[in-house]
Amino acid sequence: MSADLQQSSVPLAEISQGPNAFEAFLDRNQKNIVIFAIALAVAGVATVVYRGVETSRQQTAGASLTKAENLASLQSVVTDHPNTLAAGSAMVLLADSQWAAGKGDESIATLEKFIKESSTHPAILTAKASLGSKLMAQGKTGDATKIFEALASDPEAAFIAPFALISLGDIAKNAGDLAKAEASYNKVKTDFADSSFAETANRRTATLKTKAPTEIEPPPAPPKSPSPPAAPPSNPFQPPAKTAPEK
Repeated sequence: MSADLQQSSVPLAEISQGPNAFEAFLDRNQKNIVIFAIALAVAGVATVVYRGVETSRQQTAGASLTKAENLASLQSVVTDHPNTLAAGSAMVLLADSQWAAGKGDESIATLEKFIKESSTHPAILTAKASLGSKLMAQGKTGDATKIFEALASDPEAAFIAPFALISLGDIAKNAGDLAKAEASYNKVKTDFADSSFAETANRRTATLKTKAPTEIEPPPAPPKSPSPPAAPPSNPFQPPAKTAPEK
């Protein structure tokens, strides 16, 4: 037997049967592992509860939106259900209602607030197009042009880009830049030939260089024909004319 074996004070059987490193780790950290597992379970339950509460909150807001029929009720959806999809949609509808009621400045302010605070809302691109149209109607063509140009160049706004291009063409036409207007209309016809706006672009192009008829003064009225002379008044003292006797 070798000297190493003779000098060893630990039996071989004891070495082979002792706990491995993983079991030792479990023994030392069992309490901590249990606590961590409980924490994970609590976090999972909290996530499920949060998702349930959030779903319920979104559904409640949506139900309120479906019942909103006027300015006051739409404003209530915005106020009572903040940070919900329904509240964002209510703001877009509220802006349209304000515009229809003649409150143009309030309508634009509502849309600007929505666009600033709800950049990920599904209606964000539609809201931008609506804002551009309202600014254009108010004569603020510079601000409207920036919005329409951004929409026309945004790959995610392809569904609304033809409308933006038509609007840019109209702005250019009204400013007297017919070449720019024609280029904008032609882009709709080439890049969005299958869009319903392609026909609109065709009509715009066809009338682009047509001049409005010039107004002229109406011709003078023809002179009136002289009236025949009036018959002299009858003399009541004049005897009646004799008539020839009948044969």
